[in-house]
Amino acid sequence: MDVMHFWKALLVIAMVLTGEFVFAKDVCSKQFIVGTNNYQPMYFRNSGGKAGGIDEDLIAAIMARRDCGYNSRGMSRPAAVESLKRGQLDLIMLVAENNIYSDGGADFIPLFRSVRELVVRKSKYKKGQTVADVFGNKKVIFGNLIGSRAVMTESEYQMLLKDSRIIQVPDAVGVYALIQKGRTDAVIATPLLNNYLVKDLKIESDVTLVADRSFTTSLGIYVSRQRVREEERERLEGIVRKMKRDGTIERIISKYLTKDQMSSVTFE
Repeated sequence: MDVMHFWKALLVIAMVLTGEFVFAKDVCSKQFIVGTNNYQPMYFRNSGGKAGGIDEDLIAAIMARRDCGYNSRGMSRPAAVESLKRGQLDLIMLVAENNIYSDGGADFIPLFRSVRELVVRKSKYKKGQTVADVFGNKKVIFGNLIGSRAVMTESEYQMLLKDSRIIQVPDAVGVYALIQKGRTDAVIATPLLNNYLVKDLKIESDVTLVADRSFTTSLGIYVSRQRVREEERERLEGIVRKMKRDGTIERIISKYLTKDQMSSVTFE
């Protein structure tokens, strides 16, 4: 082989190796638009504009493994659904599995399962009562976040409507503030919300928390079918599976729950 052919051969080999390296790295050029919750402890921005909260912790960990950029936006559930339908969001998180998102054009990636937990005014609760007992008490008025019924059965919801025992507001803080103001007696939610907002509004001495371990709900991420290709969704699913196996998701969630509450969380 003469010198010219030798250098040509080296050049071809270098090009092949470079191409294989780029392919293996799977460089991400996408900037994900992520709709998050718009209340603490799920999501917030500090005075300097830096995002924080459970949603931000989770999406930051996922995107760090995918090496993609992202822009997180706090929004109400109705606004998130509308933005999804209009093709303005790639992902919605952290939310309970709900048909309103799948009907809006998204696929669900589960992160973990959690029990539901009742916050009820002590004066309306007798020790040993179940969540069903409290729902059946016509003297108990419930507060609820508009668009959020994933931890309430259809029969429970219809019963509250029929008895005029439900007040619905657009923000999570407002739901718990109704108890603080004496307008409602109970909230049914996940421990993630209860643990933070009960303390933040300083109503610990007024309420008791009752876990319903017979009822679990799956929480995770919705991925837009319109904006995110199937191959990309599969990559995200693979990342989530690895994060479950290596304990990353558990470590993030455990920062926001008590040990007792963590004992009721499972990773699907």
